[in-house]
Amino acid sequence: MENEFDLDPALRAELDSSFDKAVFTDGLPADDVNAGVRKIYEEGESAGAPFAVTRARMLAYALANVGLAVNRADAFAGVVCRRYLSGRRYASADGAAPPPSRNALAEIASERAGAIGAARFPEKFARNKAAFAEGRFLAVADLSHTSPDWDRILALGIPGLLDEAERRHDESRSPFTESAVVACRAFRDFALRFARVAEREGRPDLARMLEALGARPPETLHEALQLAILYWHVQETEGEWVRSMGVFDRQYAPFLERDIAAGRLTEETAEELLVRFFAFFHAESKGRDAGTPICFGGYLPDAAPGEAGKSPSPRRRDGCNRLTRLAWRAFRKLGTPTPKFSLRVNPDTPPDLLRFAAECIQEGKNAMVFANEAVARKAFLRHGKDEADLANFVPIGCYEPAIMGKELSCTMTCDFNLAKPAEDLFADPSFRPGTYGEVETRYFATLAGNLREALGIAREWELAWRDINPAPILSATMAECMESGRDVSAFGTKYATSGVMCAGLATAVDTLLAIRDLVFDRKLVPYEELGAILRSDWEGHEDLRQFALRRAPKWGSGNPQADDLGRRVCEASADAIESAPSAKEGGFQMGLWSIDWSVFFGQKTGATADGRRAGSPISKNSGASYGCDAEGIAGVIQSLSGVDHARFPDGAVLDAMFPPATVAGPEGADFIANVVRAFFAKGGFFIHFNVLSPEQLRAAQADPEKYRNLQVRLCGWNVRFVNLDRAHQDWLILQAEGRGA
Repeated sequence: MENEFDLDPALRAELDSSFDKAVFTDGLPADDVNAGVRKIYEEGESAGAPFAVTRARMLAYALANVGLAVNRADAFAGVVCRRYLSGRRYASADGAAPPPSRNALAEIASERAGAIGAARFPEKFARNKAAFAEGRFLAVADLSHTSPDWDRILALGIPGLLDEAERRHDESRSPFTESAVVACRAFRDFALRFARVAEREGRPDLARMLEALGARPPETLHEALQLAILYWHVQETEGEWVRSMGVFDRQYAPFLERDIAAGRLTEETAEELLVRFFAFFHAESKGRDAGTPICFGGYLPDAAPGEAGKSPSPRRRDGCNRLTRLAWRAFRKLGTPTPKFSLRVNPDTPPDLLRFAAECIQEGKNAMVFANEAVARKAFLRHGKDEADLANFVPIGCYEPAIMGKELSCTMTCDFNLAKPAEDLFADPSFRPGTYGEVETRYFATLAGNLREALGIAREWELAWRDINPAPILSATMAECMESGRDVSAFGTKYATSGVMCAGLATAVDTLLAIRDLVFDRKLVPYEELGAILRSDWEGHEDLRQFALRRAPKWGSGNPQADDLGRRVCEASADAIESAPSAKEGGFQMGLWSIDWSVFFGQKTGATADGRRAGSPISKNSGASYGCDAEGIAGVIQSLSGVDHARFPDGAVLDAMFPPATVAGPEGADFIANVVRAFFAKGGFFIHFNVLSPEQLRAAQADPEKYRNLQVRLCGWNVRFVNLDRAHQDWLILQAEGRGA
């Protein structure tokens, strides 16, 4: 049945096909662009040129030659040859992303990472590969979790960024300032090149707008959004993912209000413009990457900053405004997996907006995450952030908190398996504990040792970042980088941190408590025999496995014993992470989440005493093990309420999955909104939702064409269910079954 949020099918087809139907009349074939970039790189290396300068020249060549297209009906100039975007890949054990790359800049960074790791720290480099193969941990040079300073981009525009780079270079010449000048000039020339293409393709309106953006900052909402698309392309071509588009409603509201006051836009035409802007990101990726994050709401900068040396005034007001509502209406009309929205929630968040988001979730338009601003504030202040900067809190990537424009937040510098030390309890045949206390002591000692080893390798990657991936265009947006004369890769930002993603909390807790229950409390099986049973993957012991699955205490059920152990695992992990030596002033930070690494780590983890079979996924994010949340969402929230989420400055997220019947109708939307409020009242950090049934997912497996538009919240991003491989489809079905869906 049609409603006001149904997008016209013809318009949807037009928006979805802007990249598909593009004819690239300007630029070289992607392979030729890559060859030219490599030639510049090789010449720079032969001449001994500073790599930062060479990399800026590589970027300039790519932007001057990559294929461009402008379609007659497009609202924005933004169609760039898909084969030459950053590649959008996560890093490998070699320190950077695996091939194949669509972008020579990213590919060369990957090659340099492998060569640098093998040459500078060969033993640690080899150990990192081995630990990755074991499913223990992976430490990398994380090049993919960044946010530019959108405030400066919009305020200065392209010429302002270039003017500052040239002035700094005149004042103090260095490879950094030279690289910033080269990159900013390339940015300007890229906009003007697009203008020429638009003129040739019969779009003088776009041509004039692009020419204006090459000469001054944006003045209208249309111009500001066009500048955002241009910058997104430039940074992605440089090789760093743009993992936040900033605090959207605060940044763009002044443009909207001026346009409406001047009669250039109405609310209706502004909403249509936003639909087309958001559609650009879906048309580029078709939902096959981790999504483009856009943040909304949250407290504005304090109106009364306070006296020098004192805290700012506590008077704050939420930033949701007319643009917030128009943007969310546009989001609901599109209903695409990307862009993905985040809403910073506080006591002053408008209830109608939170309910509107809940209605989107009811309709399966759930590419969103909710953030508890109070917990973010506490975490930031505890870890040395200035209160004046907190209004620029954005979730980087999925749900990793950072200060936009002020922080280099490499949020996946290390990926760590909390369940692996529990599996290791049976690896040493000489370990024969007489009490459960000895088992716990062994687990915590192994946990600390694994973290120490992983972060020792991660520190090497931190130090290598500047030689792998200097980022002149990203750095040019950062005020502190320009003031200090240091690239983001040399930690020129105000804050520089490294995140440690910790996966499998519930599996670790449930395994330890199953050992206690089966071996020491109920004495159902001797410790050594349990080890042999696990090595056989429970073969011939299904009754014991079912007992471990169904009867032993579980994290996420509100069990006091499990909740206490979970809290202690989190505290021990956070203590080890925060105390580990880092090359960055901000140090290492713990995150309690897993994204889809729970599948990979599970494939590399043997059978565990909680009843899990070898190779099965370990628990996902901060929630219960699959099928073990017997008390539903209330039990999971109760378990998490005993954990101080401010110890997770790298983020922590809860997955909430409900069957459609549970959240149907007006009461269902209220229920979803109330779950968000209840979780945050108990101290939770981030939460997101799926509304799915296992029957629906199995039907989609059997008839993909019929369900081609079914989207699911995979981890921190949305995808079309039918585009997932079978393993991930089965993983989601397992979750839906486990949650009584």
